[in-house]
Amino acid sequence: MLSTAPPPPISNELVLTESRTMRAQTIERTDALDKVKALAMLPDNLHVTTEMAATYFEVDAQAIHSLVRRNRDELEQNGMATLQGAELRAFKTETGGQGDHLFNGVRTLRVFTRRALLNVGQLLTDSEVARQVREYLLNIEQVVRDDTTPRQLTQAKRLPPKTFRQVFFSDVPEGRFFGHLYTHNYLLDQRNQRKDEFGNLTKEGFRHGHPKAGKGDRFFMLPETSYVDANGRLRGRAVVRPDRIQDLVEQLISEGLRHNPSISRAPSRLALTESTVINGYRITMRRGA
Repeated sequence: MLSTAPPPPISNELVLTESRTMRAQTIERTDALDKVKALAMLPDNLHVTTEMAATYFEVDAQAIHSLVRRNRDELEQNGMATLQGAELRAFKTETGGQGDHLFNGVRTLRVFTRRALLNVGQLLTDSEVARQVREYLLNIEQVVRDDTTPRQLTQAKRLPPKTFRQVFFSDVPEGRFFGHLYTHNYLLDQRNQRKDEFGNLTKEGFRHGHPKAGKGDRFFMLPETSYVDANGRLRGRAVVRPDRIQDLVEQLISEGLRHNPSISRAPSRLALTESTVINGYRITMRRGA
């Protein structure tokens, strides 16, 4: 039966700024940086400067300096370094291959590895880019985790389409991905079907994102958190059926969506490079060719 209570609140991405344990759990996911925004690095493809970090996170360099002062030990443990003297001279040569040309006149240089830059994103609160990085990290932490408590798997939440895209089709822009689901009869598209307070059709219909009959029902369902509002309307967004995740991945690839590198084609089924726990459900896919 559907609950009449409103859905629980979504977890706050700021948990990463508050918990060093959570930051340590996700610090290896440096791929989050490239998933959120293109990252420019120094010629060694290993480091960025303070100014480059500020550019990536779209903040003033002073915000990075302030963050370093408050979290120096943690950032240094994750690869941040302040170079000077012989160490800096060697770095200038190795980085640009042109002696002092790249950092002419610089006597002290702070650099960040990708891991240290991700650490900045975990901590930086006044940046929309950093917020998106944290959201990506939490989504991945939720859907790809060690299977340490098998008995708790049945209590897991369902996989929403947004997280499904990040795990399997993150190279496909979110707008294109959802557009594909709408035009290929997976989900109802009720964008711009209700008027706002100014009389403009900018609000979503009450059934926006529900599974479409037939093809949509085969791969998607409404979760247990769906509820009936005061006007008797069923509210909620579709989630992927836990027993059809592999089938949906294969179906979308066959329809032309570009899959993540961790997924490869095999003669019969798709395969992941390893068994994966997705929202508490272990999805075991045979290793591909």
